[in-house]
Amino acid sequence: MSPESMAPSDRVLLELLSVRPVIAIVGASSRTERASHTVMRRLIEEAYLVVPVNPNETEVLGRRCYPDLRAIPHRVDLVDVFRRVEATPEVARAAVEVGASILWLQLGVINAEAARIARAAGVIVVMDRCTLIEHERLIGMPFPRPVPDPEPPDPVGLCGDCRHARTVPTAAASYWLCQRSADDPSFPKYPRLPVDACRGFAWIEEGRPKP
Repeated sequence: MSPESMAPSDRVLLELLSVRPVIAIVGASSRTERASHTVMRRLIEEAYLVVPVNPNETEVLGRRCYPDLRAIPHRVDLVDVFRRVEATPEVARAAVEVGASILWLQLGVINAEAARIARAAGVIVVMDRCTLIEHERLIGMPFPRPVPDPEPPDPVGLCGDCRHARTVPTAAASYWLCQRSADDPSFPKYPRLPVDACRGFAWIEEGRPKP
């Protein structure tokens, strides 16, 4: 096979990896001496989302391991294959079936039939390359870590009287709180009612707070 048929250009490879694809590693292993284990660990360190696939494993590097690509309950972008050459056509068929956009055969793995199956479905094919090596060569640094989801807002809310709030009803009472009452030490901790005061509490009777 010509070099062009083995992998796209560096520009295309960079584009493929720069979007941080979801990677399924077929042949992932919990055995630390295996190349698939090292590559998976390092890709995780580089901030890729990596899903292990191996029917003989239940968990790899703390992540649930699926028996095959079809069992993964979410999208997969890149299928990274650590399998014998003769097993790759079936992996290519599964990659097409789950909607992967890239079939990536690791170093030393070249199979014309697998490439034909994938390309016939519009899947980009990379053979005889290592995802980790190409990441280090073309990108050279970890991706920024995902920003954690913000903490949920204060469930008490803020009052309608100061136009800075919402009231939160519970089964038997209604609570309200405004930013001033939360942040201003001079504001009374338990101000006098009525209901629309900036901070307070009222029992609910027949669906309405008591006056």
